[in-house]
Amino acid sequence: MNSPATVTSLPANAPKIGLAQTYLKGKIAHVRSTKTDNGRMFLTILKTAAPDEYSHPSTVELSSSEKLGEVDDTWSGVCAVVGYPRVYNSKPDQETGEIKSIRTATISLRVVEG
Repeated sequence: MNSPATVTSLPANAPKIGLAQTYLKGKIAHVRSTKTDNGRMFLTILKTAAPDEYSHPSTVELSSSEKLGEVDDTWSGVCAVVGYPRVYNSKPDQETGEIKSIRTATISLRVVEG
């Protein structure tokens, strides 16, 4: 059974967090950029500290309009939790042939800039 993640207090100098926002701190593992209709966007893979020596660190992708740093830099900041619903059909059940409508959501993290 997994133990719950350790919750730590925010640093005294951390910015105020609003609804659907989170504060993250971690090491940059990868950075890439892409062109969008709204200009250039940076996608940064961030690894957070593992809760203990036997657990794997969480890995998340952050999107931003500015580069957050280089690989192996430590980054911290506030991200907005954003997402959208998705609906798709399941594969047919092998016994009945029934196809179910599956509802889920895609969640992403957008760096709060400025």
